[in-house]
Amino acid sequence: MNLKKYLTTSQIDICQQEKEYYQRLGTNKTIVQIALEHNFIQKKDNTPSFNLELIKKYEILVVDEDEKNFYIECKELLGVKRLKLLEKELGRSVVQKTIPVREFNERFTNFISIDPDIIEKKIKKFNALDADDTEILELFRMILKHGIKNNISDIHINAYEDFNWLRYRQNGKIQAKYILNTDLAQRFSMIIKEKSNIDIIDAQTPKSGGFSEKFEDVVVDFRIEVAPSHFGENIVIRILDKTNNLKSLSKLFPSSHPMSKHLFNYINQKNGFFLTVGPTGSGKTTTLNAIITQRDRLHEIIYTIEDPIEYKIDFVTQYQVNEEINFTFQTAMKSIMRQDPDVIVIGEMRDAQSIKTALKAAHSGHMVYSTLHTSNSYMAMERIRDEGGDLFILAYSLKGVIAQRLVSKLCECKVASTNEKAKRYFKTKKNGYEKNGCIKCNFTGYNSRVLLTDMVFIPPDMKTRYKFYLALKSSTVLSAWDDFITFSYYDSAKYLFENGMGDYETLTKELFALGYVDDEE
Repeated sequence: MNLKKYLTTSQIDICQQEKEYYQRLGTNKTIVQIALEHNFIQKKDNTPSFNLELIKKYEILVVDEDEKNFYIECKELLGVKRLKLLEKELGRSVVQKTIPVREFNERFTNFISIDPDIIEKKIKKFNALDADDTEILELFRMILKHGIKNNISDIHINAYEDFNWLRYRQNGKIQAKYILNTDLAQRFSMIIKEKSNIDIIDAQTPKSGGFSEKFEDVVVDFRIEVAPSHFGENIVIRILDKTNNLKSLSKLFPSSHPMSKHLFNYINQKNGFFLTVGPTGSGKTTTLNAIITQRDRLHEIIYTIEDPIEYKIDFVTQYQVNEEINFTFQTAMKSIMRQDPDVIVIGEMRDAQSIKTALKAAHSGHMVYSTLHTSNSYMAMERIRDEGGDLFILAYSLKGVIAQRLVSKLCECKVASTNEKAKRYFKTKKNGYEKNGCIKCNFTGYNSRVLLTDMVFIPPDMKTRYKFYLALKSSTVLSAWDDFITFSYYDSAKYLFENGMGDYETLTKELFALGYVDDEE
């Protein structure tokens, strides 16, 4: 592999030094492995172009695929007619071969164990009849495995008067899945608490925890929140799959992005303050982690303060806030400031004290990153001002703000748009694309999510900074906006539309919610 084709000289040096470091520890890692861990390069998208229904219908195992062919294994070769039907559904040629029946049955059974129909049948069975602990544990692992395989971010178990409801959050949307009786829900609760080291006896106070499980040689972390509700316990399982959720900054903001050059310039400063903001579930933590992983972690001392720690990052010292032992945000920050940090990452600024402390750290020569819950970049500045943050420090240390949302991304099956209204709305000559639907996206037209952003970067010249300071003092931040480098939600939506990542319907719906009005409506 020609590394110079994919990595910069600096990235190769970092990987080479880490390789030597690992060798001294007795661990052999290749430069490619280290580059993948740093997110310098990305693995090929392994999202399959087929679904479970197709596997069950033809009783096959798909072992590989390329641009021209699917390679399948089966107990016996498909006949000419069935082969042609399969090729038509897949849209590619099929190369088939047989394997021993016993081997096929074992692998096929394991593969379809994540079939939601099988999960539903087992739940209905255990709702009606008693089952031993081994069967319940096996069912629970099937539910987790199904969540991992289908990029589900959260699994909810909610208690109601007559039943419990197990639901998934996929691509930001809740999907109602399975009805559980009280006994089955309580047995799931016991399994979750035991795995997470949560007190089984105390069901009256909210509890947090987590555990890890190995699926197909990949260790996946799960974050648990348990809280009492009127009719029973409410449980949320957050799936923290590092292979899917820890993305590189160059993947989130590729070189083709209009703000890519500015972004990489402003986040890689030696000191200052940088924010990512947005509502819960908007991907703030993913963006923040992408910023951290692209920094030179081998030659910088990086500390994080999190509650809780979601992803473990190599060569970064991560602190977990624990108020039960009085290890608060302020305690952690005070300790870090005495440990000669280069970069400080604050998981979330939740109150006035954390905002003030973060600003002081940024002003004392450190690079500080953090998140806030505000709707856009302008409101982030107003929020800091309202919380009593030092306006002088804010004006002279803030490098930039990324406000963000996650919107549905068009699947590869998209078709060219003929909507002239969309072209007028986005003031573009490009037609854009509309959703279609195929096997890969389960005929929804969308197969993942993409960032819709509102970005602002503040130039370092003193004239601009002083004008910004005066605007903050007089609560007229927008009067200084023309001096900043900006990229609004509308600009971002236009970029997504022109590049075939978002459709007019989805983007305008999100823009309307953010206060952008279509004049033609």
